[in-house]
Parts: sequence; structure tokens; C-alpha cells
Amino acid sequence: MYRTSFGITTNMSLAASAWIADNAKSLGVDGIWVGEDIGRGHDILALTTAMVLRARGVRVGTAIIPVTVHDITALARAGRTLNELAEGNFVLGIGIGGMQDIRNLGIALDKPVTALQETVKILRKLWAGESVTAESELFKLKDYSLGLRRPLSLRVFLGIRGPQMLRLAARIADGVVLSGPIAYLEYAIRIIRNEATRTGRDPESIEKVVWVPTIPTFKEGDIAASKKVIALVVADTPDQVINLTDVDRKQVELIRSSVRDEGPSQGAAYVTEEIVETFSVTGDSTHVVDQFDIMARAGATEIVIGPPFSGDWRAAATEILQEIAARKRTIT
Repeated sequence: MYRTSFGITTNMSLAASAWIADNAKSLGVDGIWVGEDIGRGHDILALTTAMVLRARGVRVGTAIIPVTVHDITALARAGRTLNELAEGNFVLGIGIGGMQDIRNLGIALDKPVTALQETVKILRKLWAGESVTAESELFKLKDYSLGLRRPLSLRVFLGIRGPQMLRLAARIADGVVLSGPIAYLEYAIRIIRNEATRTGRDPESIEKVVWVPTIPTFKEGDIAASKKVIALVVADTPDQVINLTDVDRKQVELIRSSVRDEGPSQGAAYVTEEIVETFSVTGDSTHVVDQFDIMARAGATEIVIGPPFSGDWRAAATEILQEIAARKRTIT
């Protein structure tokens, strides 16, 4: 059966993140993923360090750190440190970053696939103990080295969407972090499997982590309060993913323009029930886990229970995890 993890973001309160870290092991989760809300909330590397230190024995990963806003040498050194602190139980998840955030920062890449590929290549060279001279759209290094006495083995996951990025991940990544409607997840995992097979990799060796906003509507979970997050998700979702769904395209454009011009709070006004159901996991604990099971059948190897959290989300998350554990027992 699939692994289960918690997802947190830098814009959450430290109290909420600390509760998750402190209770992760007793609740039976397999990991914690830390996502960066660019320019908002806490520092992602500091927050990830706190999760590693508080959630001993639980895998911790970043999902994701945008390489467009972080220096590659800082990522290389952070990966080294976090891997050592976590005793090898750390995953560096990286990607280009959300379209809205990157656009707002005035960042544009001519060749994003190549830029991400070069970043992974150079990070692995540095962790192998090499001295690197290299240049790309995102970095320029001259005779740079981490000064390692022995090589590091560090897993790299990619948070990606488009077909070219998916094929890249199938060739070079240890895992992927995916988000989107079920139809898209099936499409994305099929591309990854096909490309892995074509290039001689075992498709099952690539972990497939699915992180979709989780909105339990029991324990006072509030969909209305969560629509801001869904509006941002929809605004960041490319047309090729939207086209795999049946959602109203006019509504999508209203959300996109509102988020772009006025922010997620205004875009939330155009998030319909259909869009909520397409781009998030909602319902009581049984229905939420039913949706997780569908994702697993699509090929997900790990499901993330992630924000937006509302109402008594601690009790809701506990009940969801109890339902997952009960189903695992029936399988075994």
C-alpha cells in the first residue's frame, strides 16, 4: 500500500508545523514534506531543519524548493547538512517554482528544462566531491567545491508538470512530486513510466509522491476558507493539465486573471464546487481515503495530507490516518 505523509508550507504557523513533527511518528506517517511559499512565511531551510530535528525516524523532504530563487551552492550545502542531520533520511525536492510567483518576481527562463537538468547534474557533481566550473541560466561556478572527504548519496526529487519535465524526471530523478486532478496524475505517471522504460530504467524505482490540497469537511473543516489556496493552484496549473478536466474554462480564466491582478483572495470568489472537487481532496475521512486509494491505483507510491488546514484539522488528520491504517490491516 502507499506511504502516507504530512505536507506543510513555510506560510503555516510554527505551532502547526511543530505539532505535525512531534506527532508524526506516533500517528504512523512515513514522512513530512516542506513546501516553500515564495517570499512568504518562514525560511524553508530553517523550517526543514526543525522538522528533521523534531521528527526523528521520519523521512523529511522539501517539496519543493524553487531553484530559480535559491543559489545552487546554498542548496548543495543545505543538502549536505540536512542529509547528515537526518542520518540519510532526507530528500531534496526541487523545481522551477509556481508560475504566479515566478512571474511576479520578474523571472523568466528561456530553457527551464535544461536549467533544471543542469542544476541536478551540478548538485550531484558537488556531492560526489568534485570541483566544478559550470555556467547556466541559473548559476555560474568557477572551481567550486564542497571540500568533502567522501562522496554523499542524496536523493533528488523533482516537482514538475509538463511532458518535457516529466520525461526529464524519468531520466534523472529519484522521485517526483505531482499535483493535479486524477486524470492528470494518470497522464503524468504514464509518461514517467514510458520514458523510464525507454531509457532503461525500472519505472518502479522512481517514487511518485502526490500532493493535492486536503480539505476534510468534517471536524469543522471549511471549504470557503480554503478556496484561496485552490484559486492559486488553479492559476498555477498550465492549460495542458486543465484540458484533461471537464471544468469550465471561462471560470478558470476568471480565476487566473483575478489572481494575477488582485491576488488569491479575489480569485477565490470564482472557485466553484466543481473546481474544488477537481483540484482538492474533500469530504469525510472515508471519502478522503477513497480518493487516496484512487490516486494509488493511478500509480502514486506516496500520498501527502497537506494544507490548507482548517477547523479541528488535528483531529481530522488523525481520523484520516486511522482509516488508512485500518485499510492496511485488511490488506495484510
